[in-house]
Parts: sequence; C-alpha cells; structure tokens
Amino acid sequence: MLLSLVTLALAYESEPQPVLLMDDAPVFENVEFTTGVLPSGSPVGVEFMLDSKGGTELIMEGEAALTWPDDVTFAATGEEMKGYFQLDASLDAITQVVVDLSSYGGPSGSFEIDHRSLTMDGRKLFTPFALEGSAEPRVEIVDTTDSTQLINYSFEIFSGVSLDFTADMTPTITVGYEGVQWIVNEGLITTEDQAVVLNPEQGADFVVDGFFRGAYDGNIALVFTPQVAITAPFLGTIPLVSFEYPLSLLTDSFEQDFEGESYTFPMPMLEPGSDAEDFGEVELTQLRTVNIPIRNVGNLALIGTASIEGDGAFTVFPTQFNAIPGTEDGLVVTFAPTLVGDTSAELVLTSNDPGYPDIRVALTGAGVELDEGQDVGGDPIVASTSECGCGVGGGGVPGLVVGLGMLAVAWRRRA
Repeated sequence: MLLSLVTLALAYESEPQPVLLMDDAPVFENVEFTTGVLPSGSPVGVEFMLDSKGGTELIMEGEAALTWPDDVTFAATGEEMKGYFQLDASLDAITQVVVDLSSYGGPSGSFEIDHRSLTMDGRKLFTPFALEGSAEPRVEIVDTTDSTQLINYSFEIFSGVSLDFTADMTPTITVGYEGVQWIVNEGLITTEDQAVVLNPEQGADFVVDGFFRGAYDGNIALVFTPQVAITAPFLGTIPLVSFEYPLSLLTDSFEQDFEGESYTFPMPMLEPGSDAEDFGEVELTQLRTVNIPIRNVGNLALIGTASIEGDGAFTVFPTQFNAIPGTEDGLVVTFAPTLVGDTSAELVLTSNDPGYPDIRVALTGAGVELDEGQDVGGDPIVASTSECGCGVGGGGVPGLVVGLGMLAVAWRRRA
C-alpha cells in the first residue's frame, strides 16, 4: 500500500481481494448432424450421423484492487498461468450403409455397421482474463487425440451378396474462449489493464458487486474417406464408392455470464471530533487552544495531513495524523490573535478516506485589547479547552512550541 505522511498526492489502495471465477459452458451439448447418403444416386452409399455432448470447464484466479484518491477505481488482474481451460465432451458417430440393387434385380435396405463414442478432451493453461489487449486474448484447445478411427468390415448383407467397407474418419475438435467484459457496479471493463471508475462511498467497507462475461465457440471438423465394394453373383466384385468427404460442423458461438461475485474492500473512515470551533474573545498576546480528536471508524489504517486556510492567527500542531481502525489521533488548534476584531479560518483535514478526502472544520475567534494595566511584557496567558486540562507553560515562543508538542503527545497517547 502506497502511504506517505509527507504528501497525499500518491495513490492509495485497499487490501487486494482474491478473485476466483468458475464456469461450465455446454459448447457441444446435443449438436446433431447427418451427412445424408453419399454419394447421392449410387446403388451403394454411406451415411454418417453425429451427436455430440458435453462442453468446457473454465477456472480463473486473480486479484481485485480498489485504488484512489483522484478517482475510486476497481481493476482485476489475473495471476500468471492461473487460468485453466478444459474440454470434456464426447462425439457419437454412427455409420450406416444404404444399398439399392433393385435395378440389378437385387435387394435394397439400410444397415448400421458402426456406432462408436469418441472422447473429446484437452486442456490449456493461460493467464486470465483473456480480455482484448491481453497477450493471449483467445484461448483455444485443439484435440486430435483420436486422429484416425478406422472402420473395416466385410460381411454378407443378403444371401449371396457381400459388402466390403473401409473408412477412415479423422476428427479435429476445436473449442475456444475469449473474455468479453467485467460488469462492475455501474461500470464496464472491456480491455486488459483497464480500471472502472466507481462513485466514492463513505463507509468502513466498500462493496463492489460484479460478474464476468465470456464467449465460447466450438468446431468439429471431420474428414471421411469411405471405400465400398460389393460382391454379388450377378455383378461380381465391383468397387462402388470411393471418395473423400470433409465436414466442418460449427456449433453456435455464444456469450455466457459467470456467477456474480461481491468483493469487500476495507476502507478508512475519518470522523472528526468537531465540525466547528469558536474560540471566543482572546486578548492580544494571549492564546487559546482546542484539542480536536481524529477518529478512524473504518476498517483500514487512516493517514492524513492537517492545515489551516484563512487567518494566520490560527495554527495546528501536528500537521500529520494517523490512526489504525477503531482508534483516534488528535490535533491541537491554537488561536493567538495579533489584531483586534473578528477573524476566521478553516482547519482542513486531508486524508485517505475516499468518501470525504477533505473535511473542513470552521474556526472563529475575536481578538480584543488587553485589559488596562496588564503587564504586556510578561509571559502569555494561555486558556485551553483541552480535555486533558494541559496548559502551555511560559518562556515565550520556545516554551509555546514545546508545550504544544507535549500536549499533542499526551493526546496521541489516549488513542
């Protein structure tokens, strides 16, 4: 966490929150297809029927961050190679032979000669979240594990009529995933390393509700090379079918939302002990002090600076404050008028509280003439409203500084 007691111009961040996204996508669920009889019009043809089931599993791990002060922004970063994309599906392939020998005086009919289930699997590691602009905006699995399925049959289909059938089936299964966007509160994240600006909130915690959207697609590419020959008393042995048939079956590509998540970020929350202080009338060469507690009612460490805007008769010590959750720090504001008349200023509290990064406490007072006969050469008389009842000793300006320091230390020890 970038914190500085010298300047608040740096960025702040809450404690990062872990991100775990999980999703199952039915990429190949119930995709059915038939080639029809190939080749059309042949006395012996072959038909391939396909039915697929299953899909993909996706797991991504990362970290969500909330930063400020210029804007309260949310961003999510994936952990290197903590994305897991797996294909888990099956392909049922049915092979059927259709025979029509009626023109030769022979029989006709259709026969299922092969029915098998092919496993489609594969896995890929990547760095989440695969949004636009990432090193790998598309994650793809290509499965060629079952590269060749050989069918080889020779059997009698009718009395005296036999069939010799061979076929190579070469499948290539491809499934892809791409990140689409984060939908976070009222904003969107569509590219890698992008942050979304959120409305600042005042509270001990900042809750971000969001969900992730991904896009999926799949393709089944098959090449069939059937060869069919028939042997019959009235024909002899004749090769009837021999060709190569490529098939590319594209499933519907679709977008799908992951389950929604909430991320709770602890935040600092400043609660000043006063919103206005009236020092009343203070005679020239005298001063009056007020202790102002700075409470942290949030769940993250509070740091900040204190300054005065307005009349120089008002000063604050110290100019920095900090408090862990559930504790308080303190400031001493002093009014030491040098001119007669009403005057005012503001105590400005600038902190890492994103809900109210600048809190102003109104300061008013009036300088009045010394009472007649008062010895103006003596030590200044101090009136204090400090709860600890501490007075600032004499000794001129050095004594004043030492006294204010001791007062502030005593106040801090109450935290």
